[in-house]
Amino acid sequence: MNKKCVFTIAMYLGTLLGCGQNGNIFTQKELTSELYELNWFANEPGQLRIERNLELPFTETYLKKRHDLLQRADLDNFVETAAQEAQYLSIQQRYPERFLPWPVHLNLPVIAQAHQVESSQMDAWYGYVEARLNEARESKIVLNRVERQQLLDYLTPDITTQSKAAQRLAEYLASYRVRSSLGMYQLPNGKEWYQSKLNFYSGSVKPPEALLNKLQSLTSEYGEGTIDRVNFSLNQPLVHQLLAACDTRAGLNWRDGFVSLQQTASQCEQTLTNTERLFAVVMMEVDLGVHYFAWSQKQALLALQSRLALNEDQAFVVLKDILFFPATSFALLSQITSA
Repeated sequence: MNKKCVFTIAMYLGTLLGCGQNGNIFTQKELTSELYELNWFANEPGQLRIERNLELPFTETYLKKRHDLLQRADLDNFVETAAQEAQYLSIQQRYPERFLPWPVHLNLPVIAQAHQVESSQMDAWYGYVEARLNEARESKIVLNRVERQQLLDYLTPDITTQSKAAQRLAEYLASYRVRSSLGMYQLPNGKEWYQSKLNFYSGSVKPPEALLNKLQSLTSEYGEGTIDRVNFSLNQPLVHQLLAACDTRAGLNWRDGFVSLQQTASQCEQTLTNTERLFAVVMMEVDLGVHYFAWSQKQALLALQSRLALNEDQAFVVLKDILFFPATSFALLSQITSA
């Protein structure tokens, strides 16, 4: 990241910190409600009663509001797991996420239509996405080819014919130069960013090398198998489906559907079947391989297809899940290793 960018972020965070200290503090319930409303785009339209303006993801206004909310959280009076999650969300702000303004697992044009977002606001956001991606490249923060194609898939002819701004963004993405690899390791501070996610979802601090060795030994124990219960779609992290029989624990992270995946898994009274364990182990292994150990797309797909008996389309959906929701499968680590 260049010096100008670092200086700008430092000044920005410093200003926000001062603002947060002057505001009222939030209880856990209040913070949950505020984050739920701010991240309206992760919820069904009928679930919200918002009278304020809807902020699209990762605009400057959105980022300021999110930072202020997290700074004003009264963590001393949160339950331990909620305090840890709020701290995790605060830490994530240090990393390149802010320069990638379109969360690639969200079909924002369709979501915005469902929530009746003004077309002028969407047009401004499309322009913001392009400008932000250009700025990100100066700091060597670049989309991978799967992410770029996913965004292009959202910008259908129905969308681009109605919006010149959407058309310009589609043209920009069509000629966009992606980074050479899929994993987070290739981003600035990418390994550190990924390690922070590993620590949070696994509930432990272990080096990726040790985790990979453990997972590969478990894979050899389970052998090969196929899983029938998984719906291969991108509506939410696949780990949700493996936890479907568990009592859901509420969380603060909109990317996880406001579910505390780690707490839900750790307190679950249902045990995974051997096939489900194998699925989780292979997902975790490929997750580490792609994001930390520089596995290629071919390597990742081969591992998923050969060990889980998936067809090519199914394996690619699982790979997308690993790319779009890094390390979330590690919420199942304690269930797997304690078996």
